[in-house]
Amino acid sequence: MTRGSSEPLSALRLVVSTIRRLVAGLVLLFFIYMTVAVLLQVGGRYLFDYAIDWTAETATFAQIWMVFLAAGIAMRDRLHVSVDVLTDLAPPALQRGFIVIVAAASAWFFWQAIVGSLALINIGKIQTSPVLQVPMWIPYLSLPVGLVYFGLELMLALAAKWRADVAEGPS
Repeated sequence: MTRGSSEPLSALRLVVSTIRRLVAGLVLLFFIYMTVAVLLQVGGRYLFDYAIDWTAETATFAQIWMVFLAAGIAMRDRLHVSVDVLTDLAPPALQRGFIVIVAAASAWFFWQAIVGSLALINIGKIQTSPVLQVPMWIPYLSLPVGLVYFGLELMLALAAKWRADVAEGPS
C-alpha cells in the first residue's frame, strides 16, 4: 500500500477516535451530573424538607442523553446481545452475505428511526419542559445523535467482522 492511500484511512481513524473520546467524555459528564442532581434532590427533600424541582427534570434529560450515547459505546465494545452461532459456522462467502444483509437492514432501520426522531424534534420545537421551560427539541435531539453514533459503531463492527472473522473461516 502506498503512503498516499493510507492517509485517508489515517484521517478516518483519527475522526473515529475523536468521536469516540468525545462521546465517552459526554457519557461520563452526563452520569456525573445525573448523580449530583439526584443527590441534591434527595438531600433537599430529606435534609431540608425542600424539593428542588429542576434537579429531577435535568437529571432525566442527562439520563436520556447518556443512555442514547452509551448504546453506541456498548456496540463498540460488543456488549449488545448477538446470536451468531450459525453465521460463524457458515463458509466465508455466506458469512459475507449475512454481513451485507445485516448492514442493509440496520441502515434501513437507523434511517427510519432517524426520520421519525426528526419529526419528534419538530414537535419539540413548540413544546417546553414543565419546570425549566427548556425547549423539548433539546432532549429529543438525543435520538438522532445517539442513533447516528450507534449506527457508526455498528457499521465499524460489521466492517471489522468482514475483515477479521471471515478471513479465519469456520472454527
